[in-house]
Amino acid sequence: MELVYICGAIIIIFSGILSFYLDVNVPEPIKEKFSLRIMEGCLKGLGHVIDVLLKLGVTQPYSPFIKNLGNNVYRVCTSGKLWNPQDKDLKITNRVMSGVPVRMYEPLSSVQKSNRPVLIYIHGGGWTFLSVDNYDLLSQKLSKDADVVVISVEYRLSPQNPYPAGLNDVTDVISYVFNNAEDVGINPGRIAVGGDSSGGNLAAAAQLRKEMRGKIAMLLLLVPVLQAANMKTISTTENVKYLRKSVNNPDQVINVLHYLHIDLSLFNAFKNNQHTSVAFRRGKYQFLFDQKKYLPSEYIRSEELRKKKTDINDSDNKTLFNEIKDKLTNPNIFPLMASDEDLSHFPFTYVMAAGYDIIRDDAIMFAERLRHLKKKVQLSHFPDGFHNDLVMFSGPLQVDVGVRTVNDICRILKKL
Repeated sequence: MELVYICGAIIIIFSGILSFYLDVNVPEPIKEKFSLRIMEGCLKGLGHVIDVLLKLGVTQPYSPFIKNLGNNVYRVCTSGKLWNPQDKDLKITNRVMSGVPVRMYEPLSSVQKSNRPVLIYIHGGGWTFLSVDNYDLLSQKLSKDADVVVISVEYRLSPQNPYPAGLNDVTDVISYVFNNAEDVGINPGRIAVGGDSSGGNLAAAAQLRKEMRGKIAMLLLLVPVLQAANMKTISTTENVKYLRKSVNNPDQVINVLHYLHIDLSLFNAFKNNQHTSVAFRRGKYQFLFDQKKYLPSEYIRSEELRKKKTDINDSDNKTLFNEIKDKLTNPNIFPLMASDEDLSHFPFTYVMAAGYDIIRDDAIMFAERLRHLKKKVQLSHFPDGFHNDLVMFSGPLQVDVGVRTVNDICRILKKL
């Protein structure tokens, strides 16, 4: 444990200095460029330290030590805090629900009530990193400001526990809360399930399981990753130059491989968008590639890309695609692949998209699909947002778009 803090301190100190010498391309509308330079420096420094530790044989890739180190550095570089303070107006307890560790946040003003709304929150981190600790301040903020019970889920992570382990944990917690509403002190008709990034993926995937129908009253899909068939969407092309060493790093496709338990030798095929066939890209999922039907031009900044709006390349990797198509097209893994029939059972869904996020289009296309099906959906698009701005809503590295993002989430939760 001491080594974790020593390595973390080294990263934090030197990344602050190194960030001024890094080629950090911050989105133009962001005024708090220093904050993002520090974040980028921390995460780049973290990568270098991990590489050194691995080469020295101190630890193994994705070991608990590496994950703990990464989580601590990420928490500090996004919040500016070494330890998370506890809000005096909240009761915070660690529990186990259906064998899954959770952290429960309850407004003290409603502890004795039984008709309370609840948000089951699923953290991001590419199904591989981060924990409820990284989202502690956000969970406190949502619970207090929206006056809801928040249950933050410590689901199992890959590569040690690939799909469907994490999704099973999430659905087990949802079922537990629904079936034990009186014990938990909530109204089973006021259950919201939400998460960001891979957490948003798991929230949508949970709803797609038939046994979940009727248990979820509201979904919150925040900058969700919802497909891995097209790794060269318009939002990727527009945004990959921004924050390239951190949240928009294309190399994060390796997290998809870990989650799917796919051989890492396929990394370059996925990253270069050469993992599917022409027939697949021109079939019923063509909307993911030409992006004409479900991506309104108003969300595309580039005039050139507005006119082009197509990326159906000519690579035809039939052999590889046949090996992985069952995973790529499984809606319980990638919810954008769901049928209209499955999506017709969705409750009110709040979808949040960030303009400078490489997976922005996943959120927009999903919201548009729900809209086409006449489902109750709200798309909140923050043109100046970036992938992890919602965890930078406070502290010395606070960014304005993070504040606005979290306030909007609270506004929605108050309707639960």
